[in-house]
Amino acid sequence: MAHRIPHPPNAEDQAYAKCYLTFHVLRSTLPLGAALSIPTSIASTFYYGPRTIPTFTSRLFLHSSRGSTTGLALGFIMLEGRMWGREEIEWKDRTWRLLENKGQIEVDSWIVACGLVGSVASVFAARRGKIPVDGRRLVSGAGLGSVAGTGGYVAWRYGIHDGSLPENKVKYSLRSCANSSSDIPLGDIPADGYVRAKSETLV
Repeated sequence: MAHRIPHPPNAEDQAYAKCYLTFHVLRSTLPLGAALSIPTSIASTFYYGPRTIPTFTSRLFLHSSRGSTTGLALGFIMLEGRMWGREEIEWKDRTWRLLENKGQIEVDSWIVACGLVGSVASVFAARRGKIPVDGRRLVSGAGLGSVAGTGGYVAWRYGIHDGSLPENKVKYSLRSCANSSSDIPLGDIPADGYVRAKSETLV
């Protein structure tokens, strides 16, 4: 969604501020509510039984639908409590700063994409008779998908890429690296000439 919203140079020109800020808050509280449903469904299965996979799956979808709905409701309440009576420029400023953060846009994409996949997967599971067919399963699928998207983003960005965004890579010439006091061996410089920026400045 963030990729579709224009991002002007100045915050006062930011369009769709209320729309995006509402989306941002709800996409944050949706996976939070769904994530809390995972331990409760596990505890419910162990306590009430029977301790089987079908029972756990059914309770997971039930708890996730409740948790996701609660998360969305809390998101609306938090947004209203925070932004009630605020001027238009304050909505624009917050939205502009969110869109300026490339990492924020990236995590938005992960959560939305996985949430949609979760919803589609729940529909297919319902058609195959794996889970009951109702709207709650669609909500729970979106919630669990958003949880998976959050975890996937953390693993991708902070596990595989060490938390560095592509634009944070600085291109150095072999000559500048050779004249640097950095401990980066020349043999470790990638073929494209990019190395990850460190706290020290290479000169």
